[in-house]
Amino acid sequence: MNGIICLETEWEHTVKSNRLSLHTKSMLDFLEKSWNCKVIYRRVATKSELQYYLTRFRNAEYKDYSIFYLSFHGDTHSIQLEGENKNENKISLSDLAEMSNGTFTDKFVHFSSCRTFLGSNKELEHFKEETGATSISGYTKSVDCILSVINDLSYFDQIFRHKTKKTYLASAMDKYYGGLGKELGFRIL
Repeated sequence: MNGIICLETEWEHTVKSNRLSLHTKSMLDFLEKSWNCKVIYRRVATKSELQYYLTRFRNAEYKDYSIFYLSFHGDTHSIQLEGENKNENKISLSDLAEMSNGTFTDKFVHFSSCRTFLGSNKELEHFKEETGATSISGYTKSVDCILSVINDLSYFDQIFRHKTKKTYLASAMDKYYGGLGKELGFRIL
């Protein structure tokens, strides 16, 4: 069950300060070679593109992909799309859970986005329960893109190492990468 599905926003649509080469593809290529895992990488800019991939990846042929990696801009309990107009670019976790309609069941769902895990646990727990995710993770702070990639890489490595010991995952991350996790506000539920 070693596989990662990554949906990443089109970073180039934002203001010039965000037009960096933030793509996670090279990190995923490294994991693919290191762990001999399967990787699917797709870029999305609009809500309809996101819905298309969430529906597609619900199919049984993707059951062996244990990690769902969502790389977007974020805000409290939400992600943001680049290709939508400013009034429509935010998708709440509640809306995302509804859109996913079973896609995240039995998956490790990781939000590599600023502040998505900021706020109370109630909404995060509701998302986890509603989607049937094995575990959800993300950041409470605005994150540096290089530091978050290092953390994401380390986290996926720990999932592959300890996938049968879900309770050990958080303690392993704290043991080996606690300082980085604290700096980023990294949380696992």
